[in-house]
Amino acid sequence: MKSLIAAVASVALMAAAVIAFVLVHRAKGESNAGPDPYAGTYPLVSPAPTRAPAVTWRPTGVAAGPLPVFRGSGSRVIGRITDRVAGVSYAKFAPPWHRPKLLSGGKTGAEEIDSKNASGLKNFWYVAVYSGPLSAELAPGATGPDALRAAAELHGQDWVKQHFLDEGRRAELAGRALTIDGHRAWLTAFRMTHTDGTPRAMKSQTEVVVAIDTGRRAPAIVTVTVPDNKNLLLPDINTVVRSLHVVR
Repeated sequence: MKSLIAAVASVALMAAAVIAFVLVHRAKGESNAGPDPYAGTYPLVSPAPTRAPAVTWRPTGVAAGPLPVFRGSGSRVIGRITDRVAGVSYAKFAPPWHRPKLLSGGKTGAEEIDSKNASGLKNFWYVAVYSGPLSAELAPGATGPDALRAAAELHGQDWVKQHFLDEGRRAELAGRALTIDGHRAWLTAFRMTHTDGTPRAMKSQTEVVVAIDTGRRAPAIVTVTVPDNKNLLLPDINTVVRSLHVVR
C-alpha cells in the first residue's frame, strides 16, 4: 500500500511539473531569446490539497512603484460612468470617446475610441476604458495576501496572451497598492511592444489594470488601454485612476 501511495504522489508531482513547464514556456514564448518579458506575471503551478495542480500566482519581483504622471491636457470630462455590476464608477469623456453598443468578454462598463489611422493598416486598436468583475477563470488564482495584486497581474497577463500570442516585449511602468474610498486596490501598468514585424497601425500599447476590493464576491477590474498612435490621450489614464469610486 505504501508503495502504491508513493507511486501516485510521484505521478501527481510529475504532472504538476509538466503543467508548470507548459505554462511558463507559453508565457515566455519559446521563440524569444533573452530574459522572460513576462516574468512575475504568469501563473505558477503548485499542488492543491486534492493533489490536483492548481493555478496560483505569487510575486517574483519588486513592484514597479507609483503610476507615472502623463503630461498633457487629455480629454474633457463630461460626467461619470457607473458600473453597478462591478461596483465602480469613473470619469466619462467627451467625444470622440463613446459608449460601445455591445459589451462582451465580461465587460460591464466601457467607453472607447477607434484608434485606426488613415493608413488603412490592419490590426488596429481601441483607446478604451473597460470595467467588470474579475473573470471566474482567473478568480481561483487570485487568493492569499497578494490577492488583489494577483487579480491585476493575472488579468494583465490574460490581455497580453490574447493580443500578443508568443511575441512582444513588456516594460513595467507601475505597480503599487491603492486605497479607493477606503477599499483596498492594486494598480499595475506596463507597455507592450510588438516584435513580430507585422504591419500595424501602432507598434505598442500602454495598459493599466486596477483591481479593487468592492466587498463583492469578485474584485472589480478597471483597465485603460492607449495605443501609441494616440499617445496624446495618455493623460486620460491619470484622469481615470484619480476618478475611481466604489459604488453600491
